Amino acid sequence: MTAGLSDPGGVRPIVGRWTITGELVLETAAHFGSGVGDAADMVLVRDARTGWPLLPGTSIAGAVRSYLADVLGGYRSQEDPRVARLFGGTRGDDLGAQSSLIVFDALASSPSVVEIRDGVQIDASRGVAEEHKKFDLEVLPAGACFPLRFDLIISTRDQEAALLSLLVAALGGLSAGDVALGARRSRGLGAVRATKWRATRHDLSSRAGWLAWLLSEKLCSADPTAETNDITEACKRGFSGGVLPELPDQRRRVIVDADISLTSGLLIRSAPDAPDVPDAAHIQSAGRSVLPGTSMAGVLRARALRIARLVRDGKGDAEHWVDQIFGPRTQSDEADVAKLHASKLRVHESLIEDGIRTRPSRVRIDRFTQGVVPGALFDEEPEHGGRARLRLELCDPVPGELGLCLLALKDLLTGDIAVGGSSSVGRGVFAGTATLCLDDGRRVALDPARSADPIVDEAIGQFWSTAALGGEQ
Repeated sequence: MTAGLSDPGGVRPIVGRWTITGELVLETAAHFGSGVGDAADMVLVRDARTGWPLLPGTSIAGAVRSYLADVLGGYRSQEDPRVARLFGGTRGDDLGAQSSLIVFDALASSPSVVEIRDGVQIDASRGVAEEHKKFDLEVLPAGACFPLRFDLIISTRDQEAALLSLLVAALGGLSAGDVALGARRSRGLGAVRATKWRATRHDLSSRAGWLAWLLSEKLCSADPTAETNDITEACKRGFSGGVLPELPDQRRRVIVDADISLTSGLLIRSAPDAPDVPDAAHIQSAGRSVLPGTSMAGVLRARALRIARLVRDGKGDAEHWVDQIFGPRTQSDEADVAKLHASKLRVHESLIEDGIRTRPSRVRIDRFTQGVVPGALFDEEPEHGGRARLRLELCDPVPGELGLCLLALKDLLTGDIAVGGSSSVGRGVFAGTATLCLDDGRRVALDPARSADPIVDEAIGQFWSTAALGGEQ
């Protein structure tokens, strides 16, 4: 167990202290929210003194704690007791120990330009926006940087190797890009990657060690040659106590990488930010066109529901299948939060490469007079001819869930699903191929133009034949 307050004075013994720093870079837009504001329905949290974007240490600690729990026990498992050895007891645990890890707030390296993202909930039965379900939020664009700092307190030397290995496993998620931060993480926002790790151990059994720790912020940044993008290597350099034990990864997930190309225009509208911009333009982030995970997840969910209602006809569990994968849809007056859970399907945001933006004008025609409706002239700026790499991650799939996802994906790869607005005029159609990486390391090529693989047939067959799911029917 983690050492607690062991003497009558309530002082925790400390024999050593690790200072670990790094640089966190946003790979996609991210929202670290502070609530409702004037600029948007959901605004970013900012430093009170500088006004720069702030990434709270609580958000970092919560994300890496959850990641470590997944690694040690698998997705949605009961938290392994070893997690509390590093992060301390959970809320409500009166006997829990104090955290051995101190996670500092991260202030952005520069005052990044803030973007506005629109969000809307689509009525699956009609394919249009639901009433009063439109909102917007502030996001930081890809490329924003945050300096990271973690301090690990060592109470007894015999615990050091175990604690350090737990910390390496937790921070390894930031290095590998497996940890997402902020809101709407399963829909492409908040993808991050940490680099430039530095680790220094301070021996607090001597006066010199205490002085070195007090100056640790400057010491860690003084030697750029000590930086490494491998957190394990950074910690091993400063650890002379032996070998760090490796922790096996217990997560089960299926990853799909789809290479898709636009066969038509694509228009996922973004809010105008200047008088001379088009009335409707395809969304960009950090000056580059993107395929938002929110839009892709929305169309995949709608198609999966349509397929489930057809395939599971007579079993009465189509909605339950979709809710299990994509997460239940909530209503404003819904009080039973015990049934809510996060999406098992993580849809990444993708960059659109080699696309061309055009700016056509459109008019609205009066269907009686066949003349132009007054004031109904507008221009658009869709994306044409681009390509993107779409990544989907299905966490801890049960038999049948992968089959449903593959059926929906097939419709996307064959151009049977339209993404974004103006689908009635032929926009938003993709075509492509994909690669399926199973949790046992096997890789399967998915090409709609060729016959299906036996593994794919088995996954689809499981969805077709699995007994009705429990729950409300």
